[in-house]
Amino acid sequence: MKLSPYPLLAAALFLAQAARAQQPDLMAVTVRSGIDSADKDRREHDPAYAMETNRARLFFLAHVQEEKGARPLVRPVDAQALALEITRQLEAEGFHAVGPNQKPEIVVTAKYGRGFLPDPYSDIDRDKQRTNLSNSDSLEIWPMHDSYVGLEEKRQRARHEKLIIQVRAWKYPPPPDPRKKEELLWMTTVYVSDPNHSDLNEFAHKMLIVAAPYFDHHIAREHEVVAVLPRHEHVNVGSPEVIEPPASKTK
Repeated sequence: MKLSPYPLLAAALFLAQAARAQQPDLMAVTVRSGIDSADKDRREHDPAYAMETNRARLFFLAHVQEEKGARPLVRPVDAQALALEITRQLEAEGFHAVGPNQKPEIVVTAKYGRGFLPDPYSDIDRDKQRTNLSNSDSLEIWPMHDSYVGLEEKRQRARHEKLIIQVRAWKYPPPPDPRKKEELLWMTTVYVSDPNHSDLNEFAHKMLIVAAPYFDHHIAREHEVVAVLPRHEHVNVGSPEVIEPPASKTK
């Protein structure tokens, strides 16, 4: 008796779909963070100063706004809910919102949206990224030659569109001279890929609990901080993994 291949094909497809359904739907949350270069140098050379926990912790959250890109978010974001979440995560890390008759030490601003970030692994974008932040220094401080294992993969991932939250802290009070720029003390950026299928209203909490431990902290450019989480489950995030570059090969 000759069996028709169609029932066998249908069964194979069913088993493949069932196997995929059993695998968790995961998302990678990536964090970049930098601090003012002068402050970074002082922390590195003054252990007592580096251990201080009350440094510029009184904050005022000035605004949380969308940075509109070429394509819209899958759903409009509840900016007020996002502001509350940012405040919660700041306070969980030892920052304190200003009370009545208090003056802040820092003013916090936040942007969110979908778009493209500067590529930290490419020499092409180096000049575009130069600021006073320590994680935007010259890329020449770490290996950029062709034998760097995994570099091309990182470059390709960096070029993908992302869903982004960026939190910045500015020194208060601002310079008395209005012609001078406000001083940016630290900036933390957290993002996930696949903005076509990612609702920031749903994922902001997970993104921020991964990012918050790096507020006012430096992440070296040669490292990546990545937490892999279920997309649609409630999770308690432990310590994210700091992925260091493998040792370069000598030619």
